[in-house]
Amino acid sequence: MQEQELYTAFQEPLRNAVCQWLKERQDLLVQMCGIQPDSPLSDTDVPTATRVQSFCQVLMDYVSAAHFEIFNTLIAEAEQVGTTQQVAQIHKLYTLLQPSTDMSLRFNDLYDNEESLEELQDQLKQELSELGLALEKRFRLEDEILSLLNQTLSVEMV
Repeated sequence: MQEQELYTAFQEPLRNAVCQWLKERQDLLVQMCGIQPDSPLSDTDVPTATRVQSFCQVLMDYVSAAHFEIFNTLIAEAEQVGTTQQVAQIHKLYTLLQPSTDMSLRFNDLYDNEESLEELQDQLKQELSELGLALEKRFRLEDEILSLLNQTLSVEMV
């Protein structure tokens, strides 16, 4: 689905916030790839610990924005104009984000300091792989939520 189709019905300030948040998603993916030393996106002049800490910060910002800003605001709007069924579906999908949020928090807790990174260096590749799969699922769910919210809010505009 085209990015613009995900949020065309949102009011301009919220549309701008969603657009910025989706750009942060792209940055998150680039930084995630940049952690791997064999990745073409990896800046080997920057120590791995620094790259991981930077990634952890972007990861926490992204997840926090989703939970505490973007979706809370969108869901509140949908509750005002949507049907009970639409709102229930949005809430159901929203709860499915929790496992990836938990995994993101766990990753951050494990790797957001240099000492633990050194101890866990051998696990980093596997942890990144698992986190990547969780984030892939999360992104699909987020897009589905945005699409449903857009449809719900579009009805109000008609």
